[in-house]
Amino acid sequence: MDVQPFEIFGNSHIATLLTIIAIAFILPISLKDRESEKILIAKFLGISTIILELIKPFIWHYSMDFPWARLIPIHMCNLSTIFIGIFLLTKKRIFFEVSFFWGIGGGLNALLTPDVPKNFPDPQYVLFFVGHGLLIVAIVFASLGLKNRPTLSSVRNGIYFSLAVLPIIYLVNILIGPPANYWYLGVKPVGESLLDFFPDPPFHIPLLIILGIVVFYLIYSPFWVYDKFKKVNAE
Repeated sequence: MDVQPFEIFGNSHIATLLTIIAIAFILPISLKDRESEKILIAKFLGISTIILELIKPFIWHYSMDFPWARLIPIHMCNLSTIFIGIFLLTKKRIFFEVSFFWGIGGGLNALLTPDVPKNFPDPQYVLFFVGHGLLIVAIVFASLGLKNRPTLSSVRNGIYFSLAVLPIIYLVNILIGPPANYWYLGVKPVGESLLDFFPDPPFHIPLLIILGIVVFYLIYSPFWVYDKFKKVNAE
């Protein structure tokens, strides 16, 4: 079968996004008052997200001949998926906070501007969207199904954690060398993305940090507005 080059917001891309959105919101809504089933789904999602991130490198390498240097699961979306899985299994709050902001900020951007060369049903396309789609489904379930939400301190925790990890990721890229490009600190993504408007690496990193901080606060802003509105009404 002749697979067409990936087309951003083409039919396959839009259909995939709508499918992910539908699953993410229908799942927690359908289990609204079924607490025991929520616990089972949380464990299933938690185990699934972690296992997927652990086996994906082998799938990429052995079925699509990707070099091991590119397959360590330390991209922001990889870590977000592992962290939300840990949260769903342990309920450790810090894992939800980091995963929420990384997953919503990085995961949504990845879904909207995916780094894939070909359309569905290319294996790279399928694996990319299954992984990122599962991340969004798990975060929405943790938020709506299990009634978790970020706070202002969550924003700070997410920023501090990101700033602490970023130099480690940069060092990993240097130590491994090309084609290692974790967090896209070395080379811009192949597909169209916001980074196309940034200076060439590594001069884009300060702007990435600023953008990340802005995105974290933007993600939190609806919760801030809600809290303010609730406080005013209470008075």
